[in-house]
Amino acid sequence: MRAMNSPAEMTPRERNDAMLARIRSGPPQPYQDDGYVLRVLTVPGRRTGQPRSWPIGVVQWHGHHYLCAPNRRRDWVRNLLAGGRCTLEGDEPGRYDATLIETPAAADLPASYLHALGRPSSMWPFPSDAPAEQIRPHLPEIAIFQLTPSA
Repeated sequence: MRAMNSPAEMTPRERNDAMLARIRSGPPQPYQDDGYVLRVLTVPGRRTGQPRSWPIGVVQWHGHHYLCAPNRRRDWVRNLLAGGRCTLEGDEPGRYDATLIETPAAADLPASYLHALGRPSSMWPFPSDAPAEQIRPHLPEIAIFQLTPSA
């Protein structure tokens, strides 16, 4: 890897690798309701079946865990849509079934995540401080997965 002065100079893969290393370097953050923690998400590739890992923020909302993505074109989202299962490093048990949710109440999840993030994010198709009613029309283009521990 070449020397970097800032994350802005890194390729997306280099940024992901650096974040994976950072997450793996310490103990897992504890979950708290209406907040998020960083974890390493691993999903089988949709074509190869080989495990693929990404740094991810996991939202805890009303005692349940969720993954939120600003669009459905991301590789991890497409892999999770195809396979329906994932693992989260640092969780016990760490294997989950993932269900895409698109109910009107699902709009509360990105609102909670963006609030907990504490900084603006231009990656979403709505403002970071958008209320759930402004997020609802975007549910078909974003992805929200509820995670349920696998049997």
